[in-house]
Amino acid sequence: MARKVSVVLLSLLCLFLVGTAVVLSTTKAYLKIDNWAYITEAEVPWDPTASRANASRADEIVPRILHQTWKTDVLPEKWAPASQHCRDMHPDYEYMLWTDAKSRELIADHYPWFLPTFDGYKYKIQRADAIRYFVLHHFGGVYMDLDMGCLRPMDPLLKFQVILPKTIPVGVSNDLMTSTKEHPFMEQVIRGLVTFDINYVLNYPTVMFSTGPMFMSAQYGLYTASHPPTPNNPGGDVRILPKSLYGKNAKEGEAPHSFFVHFYASSWHSDDAWLWTFLGVWGMRLMYVACVFAAIIGLKMYVLKKGHGSGLRGRRLVFGRYEVLLPRFIHDRDTNTTQLDLGPFSMFAGGHSREPSGSSTALSPSSSEPTSPTATPRFPSSMMPFSLEVGPSSPTLSSTSSPDTNGVTGVLKRAGSWMFGAFTPLSEYASS
Repeated sequence: MARKVSVVLLSLLCLFLVGTAVVLSTTKAYLKIDNWAYITEAEVPWDPTASRANASRADEIVPRILHQTWKTDVLPEKWAPASQHCRDMHPDYEYMLWTDAKSRELIADHYPWFLPTFDGYKYKIQRADAIRYFVLHHFGGVYMDLDMGCLRPMDPLLKFQVILPKTIPVGVSNDLMTSTKEHPFMEQVIRGLVTFDINYVLNYPTVMFSTGPMFMSAQYGLYTASHPPTPNNPGGDVRILPKSLYGKNAKEGEAPHSFFVHFYASSWHSDDAWLWTFLGVWGMRLMYVACVFAAIIGLKMYVLKKGHGSGLRGRRLVFGRYEVLLPRFIHDRDTNTTQLDLGPFSMFAGGHSREPSGSSTALSPSSSEPTSPTATPRFPSSMMPFSLEVGPSSPTLSSTSSPDTNGVTGVLKRAGSWMFGAFTPLSEYASS
């Protein structure tokens, strides 16, 4: 009974691990960003002399509006200097700070269909996420989180319809976005907020998948699937800002021409954030390791069964009602050789048919021929000979008195014995 329970539980664990690995692999593949979507440095050439925004250019299609959000009109002292520096670098950009009160007012006046969802969000960060999509849809412009600073004017970015930044481990982020007014992508995003409003119990996954970066990544995947690039628009409607221009998670010297600097506030992260961040980076590797480990345990408990009696020191592979005797190694201590026994496919050295073990006799120590016509050799050779020369008189794997069983060699031998069965001494084979 205990064995059956263990097999059932192990089977369920294997199904869970395999299913999770499939889901994660599929998600990673689905959220993969094609190379054609990335903005290249050639498209936004770096000008070392530009320290402030220039006059509006003919190719700009995004309004010169800078959006940010905070609880009140007074920015926190920690982030106020970075925000002011960006405004000083872009003096002709209109600045709009969206407080909690102004955010709700915009939703109530222009998007009343969303107000029940907006008010029903469990976490404040969900409302802070949602409002940034609505202001970009309603006004267009540039949205930036408060924990970001400006390193160069954003003018070159305004010629693209929509920009989202690449993030790790997969997908896009929502801490920086640019968009034209009422762009179809932003229309899809604000409509999708209702569909994706799901409570996943914990803070981090609920925010990430309902309004945060994972939600935005899903919207990007859905939109690009139905709006592929065209010859006239090879990069597509929604372009991706690479790490070299975005700057986030870049190592020193990796993004010398980045538009932005990041201070990594992550103020909305709760106590469970570390777990999800860890799984985002190492989750797939751990799943693969766990699947292999579960498969090994499953083979040990369910598929491979120990043979009963000294004559079946090998293993029997069970397939439903059928059992297949696996090959085994037989070691002859007298000649210090090891041979592969293929079970029913083995023949005796003299080419005679295999006789029952009770009629077998030993070979003469001084001759390779049987001592009598009816005698059988004590060491069978297989139809596919596979002889191995081994070192001097090594002990059996079951022996624990040898120093070999204490070191790395001993560990490997015991692991091999556990997985594939031990070497069978000739004396045991003859007795079977």
